[in-house]
Order: sequence, then structure tokens, then C-alpha cells
Amino acid sequence: MKVRKKLIENLSDAKAAVETVGVSNDVKETMAEKTIFRVLEIEEVSSPAANVIKQVAISRGSDAVVHRKVIKNDVEKSTVLLPGTIRELKLISEELKKQPFGLSEIGDEILLILESEGAPEAFSIMGVLNVTPDSFSDGGDYFDEKDAQMRFEGIKKEGADIIDVGAESSRPGSTRLGIQEELNRLKSVFPLFEKSSIPVSIDTYKSEVAEAALSSGAKIVNDISALRMDRRMAEVVRDYGSRVVLMHMKGTPETMQDEPYYDDVMKEIGEFFEERIEFCLSSGVDEDKIILDPGIGFGKRQEDNLKILSNIEEITSYGFPILIGTSRKSFIGRITGTDAKNRLDASIATAVYSYLKGVSIFRVHDVRQTRNALSVISAIGEKE
Repeated sequence: MKVRKKLIENLSDAKAAVETVGVSNDVKETMAEKTIFRVLEIEEVSSPAANVIKQVAISRGSDAVVHRKVIKNDVEKSTVLLPGTIRELKLISEELKKQPFGLSEIGDEILLILESEGAPEAFSIMGVLNVTPDSFSDGGDYFDEKDAQMRFEGIKKEGADIIDVGAESSRPGSTRLGIQEELNRLKSVFPLFEKSSIPVSIDTYKSEVAEAALSSGAKIVNDISALRMDRRMAEVVRDYGSRVVLMHMKGTPETMQDEPYYDDVMKEIGEFFEERIEFCLSSGVDEDKIILDPGIGFGKRQEDNLKILSNIEEITSYGFPILIGTSRKSFIGRITGTDAKNRLDASIATAVYSYLKGVSIFRVHDVRQTRNALSVISAIGEKE
């Protein structure tokens, strides 16, 4: 007899593992759910509700971490940490759906999070085309009309699933570009949009530019302001039925790196997305059109960027596709001591790590190399 560690990261792994043991088919799902441990966080819970959660959790073989004063109702609200196997958490959620104090909705939310468990999904590579003279990595490389057109076609040939075209640099400290100048920079590539065999994304926060791109055949609006810097943008996204990337950014490109600070970066990003998602839905944007981007490097300190990546699973629990843009960024350079043109290997490392944590869309400069790396990781993770 030997004992060894068994790596089980998701429900797909768990099902494969219990199947190799030879358990009965009628209990395979249940046994798989008992092998995965998770911790859920529930915020702003009233003392009575927190007490109920704790008692329900204990009755289902788990427990709940609550404020020390909850038991006597001496604190108005508490954060609740709810640990357990997937099986235990499902049983707890079903019981909470029968309880008062708004706990029925909490039970539903727990089930939605648990239903997202599984192997990494198929990934999409979003190739970057900056038609700018001043972007941080490739500024000026494709500013010429012919160079931009050649790069547009090159991105497709390298295996991209999406082409993200932008004409205004959003690097830290950059100044805003006028609408007409942005349109002038894009006019040489607009004719390529409708003919493209893969979707085109327009990287802009201006509704006039987005509308011009969408009318030319673009299918996605990638807005660094999450529809905050132009009040008409939600209307344009809705009317064209385009997908939209909502990115978290603290401040504006001009100010975002002026000593940004977070008490809890993941909590702030989560609250931001909750508000932006609600705004989109109330504006008539379809839920299945929304993509979330935590905004690596946009109003973030080094420790914030690293914490976002290490905790990216918290964002995937919202149930929307997650886009990550780490390619060649300065936080990588601060770790490796390399300039923007020499960060390929480190950029791929962030993509692979993020993919394993549930990210599905990768905005990159190096399309072929990133696709190859993720294809290998995807193949390794496939279950027959």
C-alpha cells in the first residue's frame, strides 16, 4: 500500500478520479462532489441571517465563519466565510432557499457559482492592432496605412480568433485623442472589418468611433471605461447588438497611475463589475453580450496586478467570460527586468496561469506563440 497526493482542481478532474476507482455510476456524481473543497464569501449579512447560515452549515457537516458578536446579535452585519465540499455547499444552498432574511436568493447564488465548476473552457486569442504612434509596446509599428493593413491580415494568419483594433493609446499618462483624429487613424482599416473572417473588436470609449466601427462590420466594443466615459455608448452597444468588454480602471489613462490605492482590490473590482453589469442590463444590453476585464495595469500597483491574477477565480464566479490583457505589460518588466519587446515568455506564463484559473479570452501582441502554449495546456487538460 502507498499513499500519494492526488491533484483534483475541478469537477471534471474529480469525476475522472472517482471513475478510475470503480465506484457505482449512481453515486459517481455525489462522490466527485465530495472530493473538492471550496470557500465562499458572503458580504453584508445581517446577524440573524448569519446565525441561520452557521446553523444550516453545521447541520450539513460543515461550518461558517462569522463575526464573534453575531451569536448575540451585537453587530448589525457580518461577512460570512462558508467552507465545504461542493456536495456540502449544494446541500447548504438548498436548505438556505427555504429560509427567511433573504437567504433564498443567497442559496440560488451559491448554486450558480457551483454550477460553473469544471475544466477550463475553450480559449480565444484576441490579437492587438494599435494604429497609433505612441502605444507602450508597438507604438508607430503599424501607424502607416499599409503597415496597419498588413498587420490586420497577419494577425488572422497567426491564428487569432478576434482582432482588437485601437487608434488611441491608453498607456499611463497618455492624453485623450479627438474624435476626428481617432476616426482618421482608423479609416484605412475600416474597409477590412466587414470582409474579416474573424470578429473585429474596436478599442474605444467614444460612441461615435464605436458606431463607425460597428457600421463597418466590427462585432465587439472594447471599452476601457466600461461605458462610463461616454453616456451614449450603452445605447450604441444595445442598438448594434454587439458584445462589449467592461474593463475596470481606476481614474483615467492620464491619472490612473498617480498613486492608486485599494484597501481590497478584489472587493473593489467585484463591486465595480456588479454596478456595471446592472447598468448594462438596465440599458438593454443583453446579458450574453458582456465580457469582463479586470484591467491589469490600469490604475493598479504592482501588488494589485499580482493579486488580481492570483485571485482571478473570484471574477470567473460571476459567470461571464473573462478577458485578460497582460501581454508585455510593465508589471512583467518589473519582475523580469526586460523591456516591452522582450517579455514574450513571461507574458505567456501569465496567459497559461490565467487559463488554468478560468480565463477564456487573451488579448495579446504575440498571437501564434500564445495560441501554441494554450493549445498544449488545453490538450493536457482534456478528459476522454
